[in-house]
Amino acid sequence: MNWKTIFNPFERFDDKLLLVIGLLGTALIVLLGYYWTGNSFISIYRISRMDKVTFEAIAIPTFISFASAIIILFILGRILNNKTRVIDIVNTVLISQLVVSVMQVMDKIPLIKNTQARMISQKAHPSEALPIWDLTVTIGIATISLIIMIYSITLYYNGFKTATNIKKWQHITLFAAVSLLTTMICQILISKYF
Repeated sequence: MNWKTIFNPFERFDDKLLLVIGLLGTALIVLLGYYWTGNSFISIYRISRMDKVTFEAIAIPTFISFASAIIILFILGRILNNKTRVIDIVNTVLISQLVVSVMQVMDKIPLIKNTQARMISQKAHPSEALPIWDLTVTIGIATISLIIMIYSITLYYNGFKTATNIKKWQHITLFAAVSLLTTMICQILISKYF
């Protein structure tokens, strides 16, 4: 396995295997949200704690956000290359979001949970001494989260690029703009109804 495989598994692994991994990962995301974290994806790249934790409140927003990204990317992919396949777009979205699911469980780790509570307490009482260890843990978690997001976005872009064979900077810019717009609209709509 080399760096290219890590950053673009869509070229190396069978699309059916990636689909199975993506579907199982999505089921795991929903189950983790329902049974443990109370979190749901309200758009791709946005995880939110649900006020009322029911299976529907976790599953429906997650499925809507993933499905809307798949539909919009498939339409864009067909516009840019009429040979774009649905399975490649589905794999792109599901695999990239599987990486983000690591952040879904981070606030349930006792060290992180306790650190967050102490940092919130420090913010409420700024005259107290700044807890250096808590600040270090917070910076470490922020760094890990940033790395996870960059890796996920890299998978998202490489998956779409592999599925559509885009090369022109105009197509890449259009992909980025459509992805950002889709994420924002999905997030606004889902947060109003869930």
